[in-house]
Amino acid sequence: MLMRLRTPRPAVDPALAAYLNEQLARSSALLDQLRRASRDPDLAAERTVLADLRRQVAADRATVRAAVRRLGVPTDWAVLGLGWASSRASRLLPLLHRLPVVDRLPTPPSARQDAVQALLELEDLLAGMHRRQVAARVLADVVETVGAATGEQDERARAVRELPRRAEQHLRAAEELHRRRAATLLPRPAGPDLR
Repeated sequence: MLMRLRTPRPAVDPALAAYLNEQLARSSALLDQLRRASRDPDLAAERTVLADLRRQVAADRATVRAAVRRLGVPTDWAVLGLGWASSRASRLLPLLHRLPVVDRLPTPPSARQDAVQALLELEDLLAGMHRRQVAARVLADVVETVGAATGEQDERARAVRELPRRAEQHLRAAEELHRRRAATLLPRPAGPDLR
């Protein structure tokens, strides 16, 4: 029986390992953010799109996790744990945003105030989606470089190379939600004076 010899994988660069573990932690935080946004009553009209984005980001995170394992990067549970704690603490962020908003808008809370809060929530989400898009390009480059060095170009590597395109699509979908929500805050032009 013939055994296929593999080129030995070089030792993992500690800086690369730290970066990839940080990206896994951030993708977990983004998933938590998407889950919260899809359950936010102020974003009920966007719930279907947000839930779909969450499913797609979760699938992409599984691809990233598999690629990180395949690269031989050990899981840094301290980084992932801090990322988890950070995502839980970020739940307070909407309250912090709301405090200055509450001071400036009339009470009791109005639909306009809810629109401002929803817009702020989407902007926080957009920041995470943009970071994910940039990181997907880096991961695709890493997998391409390692694959070329070791001669490994398989289906999993192709899935990672698809991540930047998918992340771009997800970012555009989130930007469209934001544009639609922002339009509700724009002043409406006055109609023609028919007096």
